[in-house]
Amino acid sequence: MLKKVKKALIMLCCLFALSSSIAFADTETNSTYTKTDKALWTIHIEGYTFTYDNAPKQVKEKYKAKCDEIGITPSSKSEIFIPVDEVQSYGLKDYKQRANGFDIYFYGTYFKVTGQKNYTVSTSTLVGYNKVESGNPVHLAQLLLKACGYSLSIDSQFGNETYTRVRSFQSSNNLSVDGIVGARTWERLAYVAHL
Repeated sequence: MLKKVKKALIMLCCLFALSSSIAFADTETNSTYTKTDKALWTIHIEGYTFTYDNAPKQVKEKYKAKCDEIGITPSSKSEIFIPVDEVQSYGLKDYKQRANGFDIYFYGTYFKVTGQKNYTVSTSTLVGYNKVESGNPVHLAQLLLKACGYSLSIDSQFGNETYTRVRSFQSSNNLSVDGIVGARTWERLAYVAHL
């Protein structure tokens, strides 16, 4: 009898612990994220943020080529983030400006990003061709792929380079290799990125 009571108490404690991470709608902001969750982990990615207008020639040319590839016209305000360790690949080895960066917080069901821009992305967001193809969710997927060791442009545009890196990541992590960042891929990116 004592063993059954002990098991029941352990199960109740586990359920209580799990329930504290369940997201409820926040009626003040129409958000589906909890206010009281503590981040499971945080990572920082250091680099340089340019707008298309103020980017060095090499950065601008590479971004324009990517835009041409996916059939869009570059916006003068488009942001391009170059991680510190990739500056040389753009021919900017002597670049001396002050670096900035992004902090990524993972809460289990969503990510919060702070830095040059601040946003939140749910793990239920689908990023990929015929899904979300630009904006903050793509930016986050690119940052996480970079944190996992993949070299790629962080420009918030889902093109062939990002698609290829997502597929490679999925293949290396025993996920369905479909090139779409969905819940399982987000969760695995979160896990691998903070190792």
